[in-house]
Amino acid sequence: MAKSYGYQFKAGYIMLTNAWFNVLSQRQLVSCILRYFKKREGMNLTELKNIIAQYSNTVKLNPNFRFRGQADKSWELEPSFTRLANKKKLDRNKALQLERECVNKFSISASKMISLDKTIDLTLARFRSSDGWGLDFMGWFAHMQHFSAPTRLLDWTTSPWVALYFACCEREDCDGVIWIADFYKVTEHGNKKLNGSAFTSLMTDSKAQDIVIFTSMASSTHERLEAQQGCFSISTNPLSNHETVLNESRCLIKISIPKELKQELLGELHQMNITAKTLFPGIDGLGKSIYEYCHLWDETSLIV
Repeated sequence: MAKSYGYQFKAGYIMLTNAWFNVLSQRQLVSCILRYFKKREGMNLTELKNIIAQYSNTVKLNPNFRFRGQADKSWELEPSFTRLANKKKLDRNKALQLERECVNKFSISASKMISLDKTIDLTLARFRSSDGWGLDFMGWFAHMQHFSAPTRLLDWTTSPWVALYFACCEREDCDGVIWIADFYKVTEHGNKKLNGSAFTSLMTDSKAQDIVIFTSMASSTHERLEAQQGCFSISTNPLSNHETVLNESRCLIKISIPKELKQELLGELHQMNITAKTLFPGIDGLGKSIYEYCHLWDETSLIV
């Protein structure tokens, strides 16, 4: 089970996320949260910022961390296709059949609609790949994910700020959550389980053991993926709950975001220019951003 940390803070503690990514290890990350936010109840915002600034001078961002924000902490780490297939109670063979049909239908029609200069090149970092189905489908999986088709990909980001936005932008009636995973530990654990086999060759093997890895974004001309600093986790099993598999590598942390803080945290993110407009380039993102502006505004608001 993932380590889970949930705290209830006063409204003044809106900068609690500043310390998350300025750590070298998960243990330091958790220690930082415990030390600076749980035990210093009388600390004001100025003191808090000063402590964070001092701490940040001694440590740096761990490039191995991957972050995912979810607006409801009860949601599982399940890709869209996984939720759909499990809801339909498909076995693994049927799920693989449906997935292949979805990709075939999408690729045939989308190839006539998607500009060829909109490319997404995913690599399975430090993993062997095989020719054929897996590699052909990896690129299409990314396109399908981008255009809201169900896939076995699960969105993550290398930015804790982006993850925080997604943890706070919806569902004001429930606590959000930030998931943090260590890319290196996941890769190391996955390679041990693969034991020399090619990951993509197991993607259509109904008897292959469950292995979850992270993709690297080799290149992309999709503005949204770049804006969100996006990457994905993917499993050999289209029915896998990623939390269950990632917990095997003991690399997963779950941090709750109290619902009472969501609006104030969104306000802080707006001040940092992290909004729907910047994360979803285009007219849709602009519309969402105006909605957020209205939602956050009051007559004393500093939101711009």
